[in-house]
Amino acid sequence: MSITVFRNYNIKCIKALLKEIGKERYECALRDSGLIAQKPISMQGFYVEYETDTNDIYLYYRYPSQVTFKIMPVLGFWNLPYDDWVRELKNK
Repeated sequence: MSITVFRNYNIKCIKALLKEIGKERYECALRDSGLIAQKPISMQGFYVEYETDTNDIYLYYRYPSQVTFKIMPVLGFWNLPYDDWVRELKNK
């Protein structure tokens, strides 16, 4: 298992990605994650993460209390961020 991941915090790209995902699919993903009662508060907590071992790309949300939830896989969407990826250590 890799200890590094690539993350993208570009709000403009994430907004475009959320528009492409659509309201119905997004709310279904929130329901599946158990977040429908406490929906994300602002755009500042969203980020996209690329896992180097599995080649998966997921949309995450980090609440102000530093609790992070995996919302949904986004591999295959057209509006994935292209630039501004940051290599970081994976939180365990």
